[in-house]
Amino acid sequence: MSTNKCDFSTAHYREILEAGLKNGYKFVSFEEIGSVPASQKACTIRHDVDYMPEWAIHFGDIEKSLGIKSTFFFQVCAKPYNLREAGNYEVVQKLAAMGHRLGLHFDLTWKKDMEWKDVAKYCEKDKRIFKVITDIEPCELISFHNPHRFVDLILNQDIQGMRHTYEKRFFSDIKYLSDSQGWYEGCMCKIFESGKYPRIQFLTHPYIWPEEDSGDFISNMARIVRYRAHELTQYMIDYHPVCRKHQERLKSEVR
Repeated sequence: MSTNKCDFSTAHYREILEAGLKNGYKFVSFEEIGSVPASQKACTIRHDVDYMPEWAIHFGDIEKSLGIKSTFFFQVCAKPYNLREAGNYEVVQKLAAMGHRLGLHFDLTWKKDMEWKDVAKYCEKDKRIFKVITDIEPCELISFHNPHRFVDLILNQDIQGMRHTYEKRFFSDIKYLSDSQGWYEGCMCKIFESGKYPRIQFLTHPYIWPEEDSGDFISNMARIVRYRAHELTQYMIDYHPVCRKHQERLKSEVR
């Protein structure tokens, strides 16, 4: 059932994909988009997981129900989450079981003195770590997190020793549309309905898409912060005897 509302709820995400299918778009992988016939509209979906990895499963479920496969990129050195944590590990396994592709989301700012000549080496190292943690071989492509540090060397550039999602063939040769700061050209459902772009890279960040969107970005972010604070508080109560003994005081001081 249509919500008739262009928001960032997971319900509307389903409607966005339904609009794409209804208007003749074929959802394909990065590897496939270059070989789709010119007469066929095509879109590749990329999910960069920066926070709330457990929300990525909502996207995977929706896409699977519509017969769509996408690529989820996870960090291995993210401050907000740990891939080996049981819940996050389960998310990755479920996404892979659904047939979605998994890849490395590499943070270019994690090492303050990183030089450009060393980026490919660190990416390969993180790919190996990704496999060790998840038991899954990440896809060849890398999605860069915080690319601004080396932006001129990344956007529309082929990089020796690595493949990435900002290559010219995926970025300026086709239409690149992201949810990172709201839609620049209107909601994606309208873009699909218009059919104005025959080739699209569609980027989402799952933490932006709650099951229920408040309509205000900062309010949504505050809700995430409160949720994580509650999780940590409960963890301390469950596993630290002093915190458990004084749990009411701990809860009141956290609030």
